[in-house]
Amino acid sequence: MSERRVVTVSRLVSYIKTAMESDPVLSGVLVEGEISNLRQPYSGHWYFSLKDMNSSMNCVMFASANRNVRFEVKNGTKVVVRGNVSVYPAQGSLQLVITAMKPAGIGDLYQQFELLKKKLAAEGLFDPAHKKPLPMYPFDVALVTGNNTAAREDVLITVHKRWPAARITEYPAPVQGMDAPPKIIDALSRADRGGHQVILLVRGGGSIEDLWCFNDENLARFIYAMNTPVVTGIGHEIDFTLADFTADVRANTPTGAVETALPDVNEVKADLENRKARMRTALSRRLIWERQRFDHYAKHPVMTNPHRLYQDQAMRLDTLREKLMHTETFTAKARTRFHHEASRFTSLMRSSTRNLDNRLILDENALSVSMKKILADSEQRSQLYLEALKSRINTVRETKTNALGRSAALLDAYSPLKVLLRGYSIAMKDGQTVRSIHDVQPSDALSVRVSDGFIHAEVTGTEEKDGR
Repeated sequence: MSERRVVTVSRLVSYIKTAMESDPVLSGVLVEGEISNLRQPYSGHWYFSLKDMNSSMNCVMFASANRNVRFEVKNGTKVVVRGNVSVYPAQGSLQLVITAMKPAGIGDLYQQFELLKKKLAAEGLFDPAHKKPLPMYPFDVALVTGNNTAAREDVLITVHKRWPAARITEYPAPVQGMDAPPKIIDALSRADRGGHQVILLVRGGGSIEDLWCFNDENLARFIYAMNTPVVTGIGHEIDFTLADFTADVRANTPTGAVETALPDVNEVKADLENRKARMRTALSRRLIWERQRFDHYAKHPVMTNPHRLYQDQAMRLDTLREKLMHTETFTAKARTRFHHEASRFTSLMRSSTRNLDNRLILDENALSVSMKKILADSEQRSQLYLEALKSRINTVRETKTNALGRSAALLDAYSPLKVLLRGYSIAMKDGQTVRSIHDVQPSDALSVRVSDGFIHAEVTGTEEKDGR
């Protein structure tokens, strides 16, 4: 028991309620029974039990639904109801929320409807994941309905008022009778091949017998397999058919089908105006921001004094060029020194060879010993010369490097920029340095160089001080 997660009663009841309400088999279920324990409070809702010989079930029919009931309802009345199985959370009790009610007497049709509905639901024809989305702004609409019917007139009038930009292509078909389903399928097939954005399948209200052609199994399967989104508006709000369940969107009436599939031109215009105003506001703000950004960069020292971009780099380039020249000079001297030492080494080798030849002539017996000694001495002497040469090169390089570092440090110490960083400044008039109060007159314009830029000033007067 400890391995299972403990849940509250409310959570369990909520889970059961969600599971039941999301089950398509328990949605729009048709039930036949006898009314008992009927209560009709002041709120207008009906609370009663629906029972048969063996079972009883709590039912509720809200005022918005029971106002469509056109016969007297009392205890003992046998009815056929349509509703959704749910759970009343406060008591955790099972109940049937009824959306439509009719007197019993046509139970065979309801039974056929219920069996076929369960069959198609089990095959996944009502799966919401299969529903195709409707286009946001459809301009090419197909209409499948009866010719010269009130539903057709309502649709055309509503389309003209709501979305006059839409082009309506009609595919007339009979919407009542035993021979209607194959003709409706033919009309839908032609509409599906017509490349329309959405198809409206509508019919006005009527009895269950009048609407029964829309419960045809072949028609339901064809709507499920269509490529174009289908919106149904069949009968009234309380009427449900298999075509409604397999369609992509179900509306309560033909007019509702138009309102579901097509936008309102006035709402679209208002939305466009709103978007236009928001776009203008955003663009205006962006222009102000970009203008401020431009002004900021325009006042940047780099823009006001562009020559500063290359002055520092030019100075650095000159310094590097001088270092390179010194390095090349040092390298040339080292190369000359190396060649000189190599020449000496070659001369010594030649001299050693000549001595060796002479000794070979004088004493043939001591040839082997003398030759080995001479070669050993020559190799030792060559190694000493080579090490001395390398040491000399390293010493010269280190001396030059230290001298270069001292020169750079001295140059940096005497740099005018260092003086400026200590708080001093240089006053210039017409590009010439001001060295005396006699170099300026009142009202003269001066450019004062400080460590991080220039200050433009005007001479208001001069005052002579003691030279000390």
